[in-house]
This record gives sequence, C-alpha cells and structure tokens, in this order.
Amino acid sequence: MKNVQSITKGVIPAAGLGKRFWPVTKIIPKELLPIVTKPSIHMVLEEANHSGLKDIVLIVALAKKSFFDHLHDFFPQMNFHFVEQREPFGLGHAVGLAEKKVEEEPFVVLLPDVIIDHETTVTQQLIQNFQTIQKSVCAAERVPKEKVHLYGVYDIASSEGKLHKAKGVIEKPNAEKAPSDLGVAGRYLFTPDIFPLLTDTKPGYGGEIQLADAMNILAKREALYAYEFEGRHFDIGHPQGFIQAIDYYGKKEYGNGLD
Repeated sequence: MKNVQSITKGVIPAAGLGKRFWPVTKIIPKELLPIVTKPSIHMVLEEANHSGLKDIVLIVALAKKSFFDHLHDFFPQMNFHFVEQREPFGLGHAVGLAEKKVEEEPFVVLLPDVIIDHETTVTQQLIQNFQTIQKSVCAAERVPKEKVHLYGVYDIASSEGKLHKAKGVIEKPNAEKAPSDLGVAGRYLFTPDIFPLLTDTKPGYGGEIQLADAMNILAKREALYAYEFEGRHFDIGHPQGFIQAIDYYGKKEYGNGLD
C-alpha cells in the first residue's frame, strides 16, 4: 500500500436517476443542478482537487456521460475515468465498478449528494486520520433522534475523541434500535480490501448491493473507523437540503442582501 501522501484516487458515483427531483432530472443530471452558480459536482470536485486527488473515477449511466464531458475544461489538472453502471444496483455495486481503475491503492469515495464546507476539507480530514491508523476511515456526524431512520448508523466499539472504531453499520434503523447517533456522512476512505467484499456482497436493503453490508464485513476482517468531521454538511439529494445549500452558499457569496 502506498504512503498516505500519495492518495490520489477518488470515486464519484453519479449514475443515479435523481427521482426526488423529477421532472427536472429527466432533462439534466442532478449532479449538474446548480448551487447558486456552480453545478454541485463541481463543488465536490473542488474538494477533491484541494485534497490532492488527481485521478477521478466517475461511475455514470451511459445516457448521462455526455453531460460530464465539460469537466475536463474546468478541471484540466485532473484525470477523469468514466465507468458505466448499466443498471442502478446500489451504491455498493457502483463503488465496486471502480476496482480496475483504483487498483491496489487506498481511495476516497465522494458522494455528489453531499456537500461539506470547511477550510480543511472532509477528505483532507479523513486522509490525516488514515495517515495515523492506516485503516479504512469514513466520515460521521451526530444525527438527531428523529432523523436516525434516514441514515446508515455506526455501531461503535470504542472511541478516542472524534475517532471511533466501528463494529459495523446499520442501514436506516428505527431510532429505538439504533446502536448510536453517529450517521454515515457521504465521504469514505477505503483500503482496496473493500473490493473483494463488494464482489461477494449479495443484494440487501431495497434489493440493492449496499456499501454498508461490505463495510460490516470490513469492520470484522480488517478494521473500520468513523471520524466526526468538522464542517457544515448539506444533503442535497433531497430538495430541502438542496434549497438549504443554495441559501447558505448564496449568503456566503453575496451576503444577506441579494439584489
């Protein structure tokens, strides 16, 4: 495995149908919907670039690929590799498709539905932790009890400050059955050991291949850590979170008085 300083590969799953935003996402991919003036995927790529990632594997549906051809113009310093996901078989399936491009290196998964604002990017925070523990480490945040059922939730074995060793992940549990209030937050740094586990993972929640199921096996066979990141988090996969992000970044860019 390479030294953490040479982590340069990121995986962005962008093959989703965007059903929560129909009919607009029947016309344009949700990853190109603008947060004020920037397509959301540009914001994720800016995070990746600022964090030192240079090789980006985009998992896309064939019908959407042409929409992303412009990325070379805006991010000429990055190498883009497109991998087709022919059917929406789940996040675990999408990540697994990146294996041949990632090869035997640690890599970061950045969900384009998640934007996190902080001077030190969440990807940088994960890399810094990986430098110390040399094990897979994923972003986590505290989730209000009434929203626990919307998240994957970490089952924690032990904690040291904001770094937690996880026994696994429970996908969208009822609040009464949730093992903690630490939710999965859309950024993951994995060792390549995750790939054979994804290959062997059977369809689970929702009939899809769940990344969480492979993470559970990884926690038992190798190790899995959850890190409470610093930053303002927006889940823009939902219209409410999307609107909140526009409001936040609009005020950040233009102030409170928009003319």
